[in-house]
Amino acid sequence: MGKFIPLAIVLAFATVADQTSAAPIPVKPVISGAETLVVRVQEFQLQLGLSDGTIFSSLARRGYSDIRITKKKLTKARAEACRNGIKYKIQIGFDGGIRKVVEIGSCRPVINAETARGILRQKGFRKIQLNPDGRGFIASACRDNRRFRVSLDQFGGIKGEKILGRCGNILTKYDVAALLRAQGYSRVRAERERRGNFSVKACRRDDAVALLVGRDGAILRERRVGRCDPPIHPATIPALLARYGFTRIDIIDRRLPRYVAHACRDTQRLEISMNRFGEIVDERSIGRCEPPLSAASLEVKLREAGYDKVRIVEDRPGGFTAEVCEEGARSRLELTRFGETISERRLGDCPSRGIREILNQLERRGVTGTTMYIEGCRNRKRVRIELDQYGSPVKRDVIGRCR
Repeated sequence: MGKFIPLAIVLAFATVADQTSAAPIPVKPVISGAETLVVRVQEFQLQLGLSDGTIFSSLARRGYSDIRITKKKLTKARAEACRNGIKYKIQIGFDGGIRKVVEIGSCRPVINAETARGILRQKGFRKIQLNPDGRGFIASACRDNRRFRVSLDQFGGIKGEKILGRCGNILTKYDVAALLRAQGYSRVRAERERRGNFSVKACRRDDAVALLVGRDGAILRERRVGRCDPPIHPATIPALLARYGFTRIDIIDRRLPRYVAHACRDTQRLEISMNRFGEIVDERSIGRCEPPLSAASLEVKLREAGYDKVRIVEDRPGGFTAEVCEEGARSRLELTRFGETISERRLGDCPSRGIREILNQLERRGVTGTTMYIEGCRNRKRVRIELDQYGSPVKRDVIGRCR
């Protein structure tokens, strides 16, 4: 049989028993070799690949905020995000690099401290003590004689409220900590003594200090007690969180005044905020985490995602290596224990099924009276060739012209 370029393949199915009522079967033909075909009966789209953390981290490093993932595939993803008040549609590659950026509108304005205070007052809060927290703010404030810790994002949205105690003329240990941080202290730990004063351990730059703070917040005594550990480097965050029992850790924001990471604890997905010294200052639930996969369950997931000829090459504590076929191409995938794709490497072409094997498979599914055609161009004419079960041409028809 001569070679036809370009080559398109059409499968026409006619059921002998009932040609009028047979429902059409969607097929996706793939060429792999000069004389063979591979037909996939259903169409799937794989959602493994880029993790949310990679996308968030890549965009946050470039100054984007208010990030929303709109689409994910194996080797690329799309997101919408804001920068300098402008909203963009962004395409991200497998390595986290930005492939395409399109301006699509404007974003909500970023609030300042004065606006944040106004928002809290509108919500009924009083006695507000406000501090920067990442790109937003964290506040200690009173409402209905109760003291709350309130987190606001950079656009003024309230992310969470936590009751700290009662409000009144007497300060709580949280109030004392907020006052000392405003004066330049860090890593503040305050405890109330019997007489109403506060015993405080804190850092001022590299010096560890012990403080006695009065019930009105005034520093009564201070003495140096040693040295404080230096600030952490963002690269050490995964190790620190792993030490606290977290897994599947993605650093979302590496910039101070707050480091932000997404991680799993058991089956709960959390957003974690850390200060410059590696202390966790805030946690909030953002979803669920899937349990680790077994080799068998990973193989099922890969087949459900549309891969053929799946083979788990290596099953190790840190993840899996799998070889798969997709659209005639064989690839090696490195995956985590949770099915996230770390890397993909092309190995070559997959061995294709012959025509007889395809027909036998279709017959097992109840398809009978199958006729197979190949369409292609020759001498600027569109030609349709009918094949028998052995792949030999039995009929040729000119059905039009080629461009």
